[in-house]
Amino acid sequence: MTANKSPIEHIVVLVMENHSYDNMLGYFPAGRGLTGKQFNRLDPLKRKTEKVFVSNDSAYVTSPDPFHDVLSVEKQEYGEVGKIARRARMSGFVKAYTEAAKGDVEVGKKIMQCYDPTSVPAITTLAREFVLCDRWHASLPGPTMPNRLFIHAATSDGVAGNDATHFYHMKTIFDLLSENGFSWNVYYGDVPQCILVQHKGLANFKMFHELYEDLKKGKLAAYTFIEPRFLDFLSFKSNDQHPPHDVRLGEYLIAEVYEALRSSQFWEKLLLVLLYDEHGGFYDHVSPPGPVPNPDGKVSLDPPFDFTRLGVRVPAILISPWVERGRVDSTVYEHASLPATVRSVFGLPSALTARDQAARTFERNLTLSAPRSDAPLVLPVPGDADQAHQQRSLLHQEAMAQMLPGAMDLAPESHAPLTLYQQSLVQLADTLNGQTQAVVAPRLVQTMDEHEAAVHVQESVQRYLAGK
Repeated sequence: MTANKSPIEHIVVLVMENHSYDNMLGYFPAGRGLTGKQFNRLDPLKRKTEKVFVSNDSAYVTSPDPFHDVLSVEKQEYGEVGKIARRARMSGFVKAYTEAAKGDVEVGKKIMQCYDPTSVPAITTLAREFVLCDRWHASLPGPTMPNRLFIHAATSDGVAGNDATHFYHMKTIFDLLSENGFSWNVYYGDVPQCILVQHKGLANFKMFHELYEDLKKGKLAAYTFIEPRFLDFLSFKSNDQHPPHDVRLGEYLIAEVYEALRSSQFWEKLLLVLLYDEHGGFYDHVSPPGPVPNPDGKVSLDPPFDFTRLGVRVPAILISPWVERGRVDSTVYEHASLPATVRSVFGLPSALTARDQAARTFERNLTLSAPRSDAPLVLPVPGDADQAHQQRSLLHQEAMAQMLPGAMDLAPESHAPLTLYQQSLVQLADTLNGQTQAVVAPRLVQTMDEHEAAVHVQESVQRYLAGK
């Protein structure tokens, strides 16, 4: 048993990329979702411009990648920059995406398209079978990297953008666990972004396929964090769901993680948290709640941000045999709720920052007196059955080893340009190894295609971890 007599001895966290609550789960029949009447105008500042209503016909691939930096999110929430009001109108998504599409209005309208529950059956089934959190917000109205840092440290050290060259030395939930005798592991697809803030336990970083091996050996840490694959590498496709990557591939990863844990000996002792890091520029109709504490007194100057505003709603599902089936939890949570809950479940003595000190915890949903036995053993997934089988099989393999001649039939290289976040991952890989090329000459990063970046970051991370 853990320190507070909870039935939970293992917390597992899988964090996907860049989708709002409404985009993924707005049409799910429970929770605070969509009625079909929500809309944005083409120009939120002009009342006579066309209304663009939400719909449930989103494609699996979104291109171009919606803007989701701090200033773009401000425009999405308030309709313009510099007019922050007490309550965000959530009125500028179409306008912002039209700008991302270089003025193409028809593309801009697509930001209002959401997924029908039948299109994303894996996450839909989990929402139906376990606890759906319909008021979980990103920790700041900005991009991936600082939001993921809040998950680990309840702060981003005053950084509001994707900055992999900053030296992050704040205390993390990994540190607290180690200091109090609890084990942890990170399983990653190609590059573990959280290595930015954790340089002490390098032996705890493992490639994703090792999760299956550890479960078979009866090994599961008290705290497990899972990062998806961010870059296409031959047949090993990105499964993070970050546009323009195929959402179906993320559904396969979600199903694999769930089914591996469901069939393991640890099922009756664990809580799996499925979460998205930020909204990625996709529409959501719920205004973020009021101010939150600045975590550590630090502010960002570029872009200007004081870390007292939460971001847009994101999908979050609590999965455990100890939670009621079909429950909706409308408590306001944010990413700092995760380390706060880990501290509560494992009895860790002190908060990381003022943010997780104030954040609400979600172990209140562990209400059953005995574990349920009716949770599904497998999850439905979308797409062609052969494609799903192939991609799910690849999750059991080590990607770099497949470059050996004759190891497998390799798919063509991806020559797609890098997203801004992928560029920051290249910078992260170089920073780990003390290289300055990505910092001194960012144009060299911008000229890389996705395959070149995938090879570069995987080789860099493996070289770095080899020194563990």
